[in-house]
Amino acid sequence: MAGGALRKKAFAVIFGIWMALWAFFIARELFRKGYFYDYRVLSQRSLDGKRSYVTGDRFYEFLMFCNKGLPQGAAFSFAGVEKDSIDIRRAAYYLYPHLQGLESEFVLVYDEPNVNRTGYGVYAKLDEQRYILKRRR
Repeated sequence: MAGGALRKKAFAVIFGIWMALWAFFIARELFRKGYFYDYRVLSQRSLDGKRSYVTGDRFYEFLMFCNKGLPQGAAFSFAGVEKDSIDIRRAAYYLYPHLQGLESEFVLVYDEPNVNRTGYGVYAKLDEQRYILKRRR
């Protein structure tokens, strides 16, 4: 009987030490990488604010502008955003149900002041570096 209680106590002590070490290492990683600042910022923002913080305020503003400016179900392509970047994947999420295509009716221009595409004209402008081009008929 005494041996069983001793084993339980030893297990409890070892488990307690293991949990304390685990908590220490997790906290150390969070402080080292600065994640606590991100958690504090995100906890105080609305859903749109959180999306904006994660995506980048400027890019998120552009995506929301495009989402409102494009006709329902319009096909688009990007200029000024790397082809296989995380921003392209985020854009596909935020611009749904608009579809991304190679030869599309609209070109979404991000951070490129003078994009000249043959057969396209300015459809809508957010500013001089972020705008939408539409194919001319």
